Amino acid sequence: MKNYEKLTIPNDSSWGRDVIWRRLHWRIRYFLTGVKNIFRWAPTLYKDKDWDSWYIYNILQKKIEFQRKEIVNANRYDEVHRDNRDMTIALNLLERVKEDYYGMEYLDYDETKIDFIPVEDNPNLKEMKTTVLSENYDEFLKKHPSSVRKVLKETEDKNLEKRDLCHYVAIYNQQKARNLLFKLLEQKIERWWD
Repeated sequence: MKNYEKLTIPNDSSWGRDVIWRRLHWRIRYFLTGVKNIFRWAPTLYKDKDWDSWYIYNILQKKIEFQRKEIVNANRYDEVHRDNRDMTIALNLLERVKEDYYGMEYLDYDETKIDFIPVEDNPNLKEMKTTVLSENYDEFLKKHPSSVRKVLKETEDKNLEKRDLCHYVAIYNQQKARNLLFKLLEQKIERWWD
């Protein structure tokens, strides 16, 4: 999984750079910028599919990556450091939401053996049988005490097995990450412009 770091903010501003670029006729600049966009978006669009949310998150993530690089490298206003931080947080949240990091986290706390057993009535089908060899669910639950309280408060079944409780906590944490991502975008995205 990718982990984004804040970009280094240059000491100067783009107002003192790109003198030749700004002297070009605006139509030439627009054309060259369009060609540059085609080449930098091509790998992302080539891999894009109309299947699920992963691809939507991927495109949004690429857009924020490009915009963050432009804003930080231009360094044209005093709050670049704030936008650099916020966009980096958004990129890391997007990566975790896209890859279902929090939803799958509890699986790191057990070792499971998976067997595929032929179905007696139909030899073309197989039944999946999972066996937990070892588990450390208590450590996972200790790591997320507020989520455990929230899940236990909202669940109707008070006698959950540990694995099921971990599963519900993971789903809850994934939803929290998604909500935080969209709250951050809702509150900050309109400030991200140069």
